[in-house]
Amino acid sequence: MRAISLTIFVLFVVEMTQKHFVVATAGHVDHGKSSLVKALTGTDPDRLPEEKARKITIDLGFAELNLRGPGGEEIHAAMIDVPGHEDFVRNMIAGVGSIDLALLVVAADDGWMPQTEEHLQILEYLGVTEAVIALTKIDISNADRTESEIREQLRGTNFADAPIVRTSFPASANLTALSRQVSKRDLAMDGIAALKAALATALCHLSPQRDIGKPRLFVDRAFTLRGIGTVVTGTLTGGTLRVGDEVIVQPRTLTARIRSIQNHGRDVDLAMPGMRTAINLSDVEINRDVARGDVLTVVGFEASSTLDVQLQRSLRLQHVAPIKSGATAYLHHGTTRIRARIFLHEDRHLHAGENAAAQLRLDRPVLAFLGDRFVIRDASEQHTLAGGMIRNADADQNNVDLCVVSELSRRGAARTSLLLRNSRFSADEIHAALERLQREEKVFLHGDIAVAIENWHDWRRRAATEIDREHRAHPEKKGMELHDLRANFAADMANVFDALIVDLCRDD
Repeated sequence: MRAISLTIFVLFVVEMTQKHFVVATAGHVDHGKSSLVKALTGTDPDRLPEEKARKITIDLGFAELNLRGPGGEEIHAAMIDVPGHEDFVRNMIAGVGSIDLALLVVAADDGWMPQTEEHLQILEYLGVTEAVIALTKIDISNADRTESEIREQLRGTNFADAPIVRTSFPASANLTALSRQVSKRDLAMDGIAALKAALATALCHLSPQRDIGKPRLFVDRAFTLRGIGTVVTGTLTGGTLRVGDEVIVQPRTLTARIRSIQNHGRDVDLAMPGMRTAINLSDVEINRDVARGDVLTVVGFEASSTLDVQLQRSLRLQHVAPIKSGATAYLHHGTTRIRARIFLHEDRHLHAGENAAAQLRLDRPVLAFLGDRFVIRDASEQHTLAGGMIRNADADQNNVDLCVVSELSRRGAARTSLLLRNSRFSADEIHAALERLQREEKVFLHGDIAVAIENWHDWRRRAATEIDREHRAHPEKKGMELHDLRANFAADMANVFDALIVDLCRDD
């Protein structure tokens, strides 16, 4: 029995210490993204019959890549292969919303192409900062010239210093003088080995995704297996999920229970941030109850159809018309795509290279957190127009103290357990911020109630004024009845009112 317990403990420790990352391909159609994934992992990511017939990637494909870092670190990477054709950009965006690193693929014979450019802009809008560049088909073109072109195109981007790894495949033909003395197979294997080394080096320097106690699984596939039921897959972020957990399908607010969890075909009891996760849900039907674009999470979060955002337009969009306030477009957030109207706060046009505060009004709600990244595409779905971040209208979304004060000022008061629930701050970070702000006399705390100090002083003055008025009108009374004083405050302030009375009595 002790041996079994020890084995379980060891497996748990290994699982908790192993680093989990997500890598997604990007780049133009027919530049070799799927072939690279197959060469790296041994798995063909093209799973649909139509993809086999047309020999292009249409939807997302998945594979598992295990690597060793330069210091022997064990790295577990999930690979997402995305389509490169312009008709399937929406599928591409659904695959890169929660990744740690991009594998940007450029073919030496074509060089920098339209979807290379659009995919680059999408990655930057989504906040991806790490990439490895794979230069493919080096046996049939001038690799030096194309590599110089890539470096020029990457100048000024997040990936300006990304490593460029030259690769080839045995299927290629017409060896150039550059590789004529090396067999195709050796050239291919050397390139793949170098690419694995570059990926391992890049990933081992990254921090694993944070566990903030707020799990979200953005559903990218939902399907039914005979004898098993409904299965959804996605990349888990923000927290852990366990077998037996009750989850909420947002924005449908449907409750379900986790029957089982898999990671790349292996049964696991616990899924952690950064893991590709397949979940078998009880009493849920695809399409009716869950589909791509939904989010699996836990109780306590609310979806919204109005988002305050900071919009950003790439300087590389000089050829695309400016965005007008009131324009209709598509919001891509997580794995969902929603029709939206854009209202710029200053009611102006947003040109290439500019940023602006805006509000997005959506056709249906979406579960979004402060700090989430998104992409905006035009109503005809021909062009990527902008990207940005979900923000607090009055605060820096990366500063927990400012966000707490801003949220309390806007709402008046809030339960501490619900404050900034839809944010990327953990409960411990929010609690620490409240304690700091209380010491700085910027927030009033009583039990589980938090109030911005300006609101608190205003309510105290109102209460004191009402008590004084009642005393002047009825000096024969000992004081004002609590139910009469309570009537002067909003009905939803019951807990705040109780805290107010305690605070007033403390001064007597």
